Amino acid sequence: MNDDLVVDTPRGPITLRRERPEDAGFLEALFRHCALDVLELAAVAPAIKEQLVRTQLGSQTATYRTQYPDARFDIVERDGAPIGRLIVDRGTDCGCVVDIALMPEHRGSGLGRTIMKHVVGRFARDGRPVQCQVLRTNEASLRMCLAAGFVPVAGDWASVQLEWRPREPAVGAATQAASDHPETPARP
Repeated sequence: MNDDLVVDTPRGPITLRRERPEDAGFLEALFRHCALDVLELAAVAPAIKEQLVRTQLGSQTATYRTQYPDARFDIVERDGAPIGRLIVDRGTDCGCVVDIALMPEHRGSGLGRTIMKHVVGRFARDGRPVQCQVLRTNEASLRMCLAAGFVPVAGDWASVQLEWRPREPAVGAATQAASDHPETPARP
């Protein structure tokens, strides 16, 4: 069964497909790019940075798989080539964007925002909220989430909890909808 999702973007379609074991090398390279952005600031030897990357990748993978066992773990592809990952947990009452990461050459072009708007659209169809957590130092991701309609709802010194909620229908809209369907009584 193919449950790939195709997302139209201004630069052509992308595909969200389930992670497979053969994606391990790509996921390591992606994690390395993301982690090295932060580790470049650390005054440690390259061999220690390499060990930190391997350790952090293993820890992140185990944590995500344990805390979000029912999440959809996707690879983002353009023209059949992997360019990122997206992990979304549907949750019961509220969804969660666990992780979104793009290779450096695909950042800053609006692609992340388009993906996040696609995620929001999936939750909007169900009338359910979705949350994500972003490091305060990750200004690009914060801008991306805000542009996709997320708003800050909590946080601490390290991160900001963001949430997107479906809009409540206006009172007039509910009355109009009820009058459009006479068999449905209007709610006060």
